[in-house]
Amino acid sequence: MNTRGRTLKYTAVIGFVVLSLTGFSGRHHGIGKHHHSGGGCSSSSQDHDTSSHTTTTTGGSGSYSSPSTAASPSPAMAVLLKCATVKQPYATVEVSNPNDTAGTFEVTVTFRDAEGAAAGTRVDIADVPANGTATVRVNVGGSNALVTRIKHCEVQDQAPAAS
Repeated sequence: MNTRGRTLKYTAVIGFVVLSLTGFSGRHHGIGKHHHSGGGCSSSSQDHDTSSHTTTTTGGSGSYSSPSTAASPSPAMAVLLKCATVKQPYATVEVSNPNDTAGTFEVTVTFRDAEGAAAGTRVDIADVPANGTATVRVNVGGSNALVTRIKHCEVQDQAPAAS
């Protein structure tokens, strides 16, 4: 084989290796085409040649991967520790967060009278650390006459994440 043939073959192999290393993967993709979300005026998905995918671009000292949508946190568990009294016009509730991140949760307490009728329902917010617990006081609200009617408290056992 002559020198010119070897040079062309060598150049073709080098070109293939360079294209492979830069992320060239077939039709509709060009060298250096990267997908990024956020910033500029591009949307999170501008690639119209495939259904849905995530593109990872590597190079330098790290890699970049398109962010995925965050899952909604699981609701916290709420347990009534103490019902409201005249001296302490609030229900005490322990809230347990099962999530790996801290969260804010809505705690709902229904205050009932001696006949079991709802005298009032109150919602309070609890800030709970990741995989931890917090205690929240949910005030009865209203007048002292209302507080004296309270004989029983009910708490919703699941406290959804506050929005």
